[in-house]
Amino acid sequence: MVSLFLLLLIELLLSILGLLVVLKNYKNKVNIYFALLTFTLGFWLAITYFEDISSLETARVLVRFDFFIATILATFFSLFCLNFPYKNNKKMKDSYLFIASIPIAFISATNLVIPDINRAGDSGVQYSLGSFFYYYIIYLAFLILAGIGALTYKFIKSRGLVKTQILYVLYGTSITALLLLCIDAILPRIVNIRPEVTRIGIYSTSIFVFSVSVAMIKHRLMDIRLVVARSLTYAILLAILALFYAGGVLALERVFFGNQAEATNYGQIALRTILAVIIAFSFQPLRKWITKITDKIFFKHQYNPQKLLDELSHTMGSTILLSQLLYRVTDILIRQMKVSRGLFVLLKEDGSIYTTQTNGYKENPKITADDMVHLLRDGTCVYDELEETSHYKSLLRKYEAAVSIPLKTEKETVGVLLVGEKSSGDMFSQQDLNILEILAPEISVAIENAKSFEEISRFNVTLRQEVRRATHRLKEKNQQLRELDKAKDEFISMASHQLRTPLTAIKGYLSMLLDGDAGEVKVGQYDFIQEAYSGANRMVSLINDLLNISRMETGRFFIEPVEIDVESIVKEEVQQLINQAREKDIYLKIEKKGKIPHIWADETKIRQVIMNFIDNAIHYTQKGRVTVKLGREKGCFVFAVSDTGIGVPESQQPKLFEKFFRAENALHARPDGTGLGIYLAKKVIEDHNGKVFFESVEGKGSTFGFRLPLKKKSVLDSSEFESKPATNNKLTITK
Repeated sequence: MVSLFLLLLIELLLSILGLLVVLKNYKNKVNIYFALLTFTLGFWLAITYFEDISSLETARVLVRFDFFIATILATFFSLFCLNFPYKNNKKMKDSYLFIASIPIAFISATNLVIPDINRAGDSGVQYSLGSFFYYYIIYLAFLILAGIGALTYKFIKSRGLVKTQILYVLYGTSITALLLLCIDAILPRIVNIRPEVTRIGIYSTSIFVFSVSVAMIKHRLMDIRLVVARSLTYAILLAILALFYAGGVLALERVFFGNQAEATNYGQIALRTILAVIIAFSFQPLRKWITKITDKIFFKHQYNPQKLLDELSHTMGSTILLSQLLYRVTDILIRQMKVSRGLFVLLKEDGSIYTTQTNGYKENPKITADDMVHLLRDGTCVYDELEETSHYKSLLRKYEAAVSIPLKTEKETVGVLLVGEKSSGDMFSQQDLNILEILAPEISVAIENAKSFEEISRFNVTLRQEVRRATHRLKEKNQQLRELDKAKDEFISMASHQLRTPLTAIKGYLSMLLDGDAGEVKVGQYDFIQEAYSGANRMVSLINDLLNISRMETGRFFIEPVEIDVESIVKEEVQQLINQAREKDIYLKIEKKGKIPHIWADETKIRQVIMNFIDNAIHYTQKGRVTVKLGREKGCFVFAVSDTGIGVPESQQPKLFEKFFRAENALHARPDGTGLGIYLAKKVIEDHNGKVFFESVEGKGSTFGFRLPLKKKSVLDSSEFESKPATNNKLTITK
């Protein structure tokens, strides 16, 4: 009777263990193999027990079935050991072992292994050994030893909590497997032993149950606490409902019907229906109430992971100040996860400490960069999972931490997060560690963003100071430049005025000499005087240009519009330059399109622009023609000069109308140019509310011109012709 009770207890414990594990994660291969192992072991124990107390005919069937199930059991044992807690050789398929074991299992139930089965008094069943028996035993031993060997190898290679879990499983499985193999498989075949002795092997399975249970409860093996809590909830719920229903039916039937025979009819049916409806409506509230009670027992200090993640995500997304971010994250971990303290240590690229943030410490620990670098090397470290001799454990003890999590982004190391022990005294569950490892990259990115913001803020402060200093220096330099520019303008204006007076006298006397007022000029002398006269003219023209520029830049360049016959002005300027064109063998002509109206403009300045454009065209054309065009277009007078000269290089065209600028090919063609003519022309036309245009192709010629609006005197506004200080605006080029 005692043996049967122990058997039933072991069977119950094995069934519960297998059921809880498979309910925890029915998709995980390790959980499935463990459940199959426990169920098969329980089934095999029942067969071995009953084969000794059954009739001979029944015993013969049970013994053959015993050997068949033993093969399957050894296969599940080996598969569980090979896959727990991870598979060492991923190339080896589990199906290979199944394929090899199935024929062995069927052979074990034949005469090749057990030719004959008899009963020998109190010794239980005895059977003779077939030709295949020892090969069968060797195969079973191979499966068991292969499983134990795999667990031993992984135990040596593992560390921390995983190593502890493997150790407990290794103890339980190896001791149980070896006792079962020796006492129940080998010894009965060698010597005659009593059934009570063989049942020691059955009882040895309690070692497996005990060691695995300790690993599950104390060391989070397969983390089945949630399944236990929920299973207990439903067990209590079903018990309450069953007692309520059964007790309620019996009590109410006795009250309402007594011992009357008619109570078995419609009255009982109605009564039981009412009770069933009451149970149906009370099921959910009762389940919630029992769940709440069991959660308080099993998850007294539990937190809501989703709430923790949401609060941390909101904090990391809304906080940009580094010190604030670090403090808030540790505060949330302390409140939500219910840990005692938190410590952030951020490192620089060279491994030195960037900053630290503590929360929950009575006294701030003395932190060294070397310690943090050591903690970064080996991933997440859990105090309870480390061996006493581990250097990491001493570091965690030094900083009063239960867990250290490295903080890293894809590109660089940020630092370390140290979390204190739980206030409840519980160990960190796998869920806790998973949450911390999920949060680590997000916290690292948030810290990097906060550091970048902090560095940018510091840089902005420095930059503003530098900008203020640079602005002050620029203002000083600008004021100096203004004064120098003013002095330059005054000098140019004064020098131009002073130079123009003697040049006018020189030009006048040279003109008189050429006209013969001082007597007849010899042929050789005439050329010299003519050159001097031309030079004086160029000098006067240059001085006038400089004076005009000085007036423009000081806002004293005024336009005095009058009604002018622009067609006559063009003809006069062409007539003056026609001899110059003939000397270079250039064909100079005028093309007129339609009737040219009079315009309102400053005659002197417009004449100067027209002369400048034609003169430039002649100078920069070696051979070919120069065409002066007059016309009217969309309410504007249009003047253009086209030539077949050297043109302007495309890369230099944007600078063409800048003051003193001359294209490289123009410097060779006319070394004495100043680059002021077209600059002044553009300014004059713009002051007339007109627009200068030009087109040019290097080596093929250019077209320079302008458009002036046609307006009557009655609608003219004198403010339209007020000259503004000159700027260096570049001309828009149309091609």
